[in-house]
Amino acid sequence: MTKDFYDHMKEEQKLLYHSYQESLRQKNERMQRMAVWDPEDKTAENSQIKKLIFALYRGLKVWVVRFIPGF
Repeated sequence: MTKDFYDHMKEEQKLLYHSYQESLRQKNERMQRMAVWDPEDKTAENSQIKKLIFALYRGLKVWVVRFIPGF
């Protein structure tokens, strides 16, 4: 029984180790992509999201002003 328990624990440790290694690999991959990112090539994702939110806000404000004069 104890042998089964230890074998099971070893398998869990292997899974955790591989998961950790994969997360490190993904982190390094993201860091490499950010290292070659040129701000002149394209706008930042946050900027795009902010522009979308402001556009939706302006559209909603125009829609509300039609129903509530003086808003």
